[in-house]
Amino acid sequence: MPIYEFCCNQCGTAFEELVRNGFRPECPECHAGDVRRLLSRFAVHSSSPNLGGGGASKNCSSCAGSSCGTCH
Repeated sequence: MPIYEFCCNQCGTAFEELVRNGFRPECPECHAGDVRRLLSRFAVHSSSPNLGGGGASKNCSSCAGSSCGTCH
């Protein structure tokens, strides 16, 4: 059962939901059933030799500074 990201078309709330076959989730905020599935980004470790990476740069766009541990 995959976890998908959704956005409510009524109130704009973004949320994740574990989805079973054919199940349409409802918004956790306004309980509307009018939601759309978002395209999710997936993580890639940039030091993977198969991807030609040598590690992330200090200007990593996924963090706000040196406090994150994902790219430094």
